[in-house]
Amino acid sequence: MRHALLLSILCVACGSSNATGSGGTAGTAGMGGSGAAPFDAGPDAKAPPGALLGDFQLTYYWVTTEEEFSGTKDTDLHDSSCNLLATVTAEFADSLKLEGTGRLGDGRILNYDGSCSCPTSPCYLVADADHPWGYGVQNIALAPFRSFAVDKSVIPYQTPLYVPELDGVSMPGQSPWGGFVHDGCVHADDTGGAIIGQHVDWFVALKTHYQSLDGALGLSNVTVHEAGTRCP
Repeated sequence: MRHALLLSILCVACGSSNATGSGGTAGTAGMGGSGAAPFDAGPDAKAPPGALLGDFQLTYYWVTTEEEFSGTKDTDLHDSSCNLLATVTAEFADSLKLEGTGRLGDGRILNYDGSCSCPTSPCYLVADADHPWGYGVQNIALAPFRSFAVDKSVIPYQTPLYVPELDGVSMPGQSPWGGFVHDGCVHADDTGGAIIGQHVDWFVALKTHYQSLDGALGLSNVTVHEAGTRCP
């Protein structure tokens, strides 16, 4: 869950994740335009989407990984009971605060669990097997390329959505989490402190996936519909 973005509102989203940041940090979007893709009106047309919600700023977020950062491991991470979870580099700890979810070198996934009175704050929890990419709102398991973080005052949580700019785009990675052609169908699974108003933050699993997609798509905005009958 992108609670960590409450710590990062001063970073202007320019798209992660749960987002904020600029110049290639979490939430860095390309400078291309958007505009709704036309819907096929032929006899083999897919079902139309639901109501148009509007044009939204697009940013990205992902699971930060410990192996991305080198240096001295001098920063302790704790759970909410102040038990030591790991000692990591300060740079990884900062990235974990920003993204909200991170993967340790031993494979454990840590998820933001709120501010705490431990020697270091915020605290984290270890994600279970049912949440291999971390937690969204309401204990939802984040799904690569399918989860959006939203402002719940604009899009209620768990709303199925359709984004035409994503329809037909090949996703990076490998099955079962990647390596497929997107159908434009996503869900409002998460939120974040910098996700305000007409702004969606797309969960793309890994930073390398963000770099690939942002370079290929060059989108700073997307058109968001309710899914309607378009998505199963």
